[in-house]
Amino acid sequence: MARNRRDDEIILQIARMRYDQRLPQNEIARVLGISESTVSRALKAAMDLGFVEIQITPYGLRDFETERRLVRRFDLDTAIVVQPRGPEESPYDLLGKAVARAIEERIAPGAVIGVSDGDTVAAVAAAMRRARSSDVDVVSLIGGVGAPQIPSHSSEVCRALAAGLGGRAWQLPVPAIVEDDVSAQHLRETSAVKTVFDLMKRMSIALVGIGTLSPRATVFRHGVIDPSFIDRIRARGAIGTVCGRFFDAEGKVVSTEFDRRTLSIGLDGLARAPLRFAVATGPDKASALRAACSGRIVNALGVDSETARAMLEML
Repeated sequence: MARNRRDDEIILQIARMRYDQRLPQNEIARVLGISESTVSRALKAAMDLGFVEIQITPYGLRDFETERRLVRRFDLDTAIVVQPRGPEESPYDLLGKAVARAIEERIAPGAVIGVSDGDTVAAVAAAMRRARSSDVDVVSLIGGVGAPQIPSHSSEVCRALAAGLGGRAWQLPVPAIVEDDVSAQHLRETSAVKTVFDLMKRMSIALVGIGTLSPRATVFRHGVIDPSFIDRIRARGAIGTVCGRFFDAEGKVVSTEFDRRTLSIGLDGLARAPLRFAVATGPDKASALRAACSGRIVNALGVDSETARAMLEML
């Protein structure tokens, strides 16, 4: 077909309808009042002109045998294991896209998706595409004020994931930990905060990061808890953290002096969500991930192949 600016605009419109909105060619033809053959030619032109690129999807870079082993070993609902092809391929990006596609398939109208903070959760949020229905609520599971420009910050994760899905974002507009129990209780009773905590109770999908007792964990790195407390928390038996809460090697709650001051979902509340997806990269997370799976804190897993092997090789 002869090309001019108008032709390019039409080609782009058709390409977006097909690949972003995932409409079938006959539906595109009906909406635009053109023939299916015109739609087909436009899609070919979009490829030839470089408007659309074909890539191997994360689905094609998954280790399905290891996924099956993880599901059997930990009685999971589902597991996603990605295999980066080389050092130039980011496991965050690859895992983010693979988990985003899996969650998209499970979103129904009226879904409530809870999200924590963390780098891997942020990668999933960045990869999320528009859902089939915009009737979706995304809720922060841990308070987040200050430095929201950081992609792994809970408020930014919530905003980005909701924007990708075309849904509604419900951020928790309070610090993750406040100065005292009285302040925490007062904040929980305010209408804005109570609304968010009530929405958590309707959560159908949870997407959380799993941290270790390390200064690199988001809860310490973002300043939610001072890293100087790590040894004290570890001495109580904690090996992992999620949403500012701590758990031991069996996935059981470890109480700390911060619990009553923490404005986030508790592990009991998290366990009520039908699908609880933990995402993480790095073999150093293996022990915490095993504990989270064994204790049923989570029932779905997204990891890279190296982390998966480390989990399976542990006694």
